[in-house]
Amino acid sequence: MAMLRSLLLLFIVFSMGNAEVNLVKKCPYGWTNLGVRCYKFFSQMVTWITAEKNCQSLDANLASVHSKIENDFLLSLLPSSSTRCWFGAHDGEVEAQWLWTDGTPFDYTHWAPGQPDNKGEPRTESCGELNYESKNNKKI
Repeated sequence: MAMLRSLLLLFIVFSMGNAEVNLVKKCPYGWTNLGVRCYKFFSQMVTWITAEKNCQSLDANLASVHSKIENDFLLSLLPSSSTRCWFGAHDGEVEAQWLWTDGTPFDYTHWAPGQPDNKGEPRTESCGELNYESKNNKKI
């Protein structure tokens, strides 16, 4: 059975129809912003696919990471050093071809040493996990 992890949710809010670029976005109550995106950590023990579906029900996606600043920011949202959570990386379409669930370019990684290693049963490490050691891991 798939391992369960806490859910880190990314709620993307883009300014549409405005010629000016907003560098900071006001987020709904309980959410934290970084630039034009709003983030919220949900402590729910669910599978990666359930976490993504929960995000989509809120017109959002699991978090995508595009820089060290964003990676460090996401880590700051984790409630403790033992917390591990899902984020939006997956290679579910083509093995070892990583994508973000929000469709943005996969342009940054901070894999843990030796990751992704795809150990375990076939197709069992196709989703991204973030942990407090500032590393991304390929798990499910």
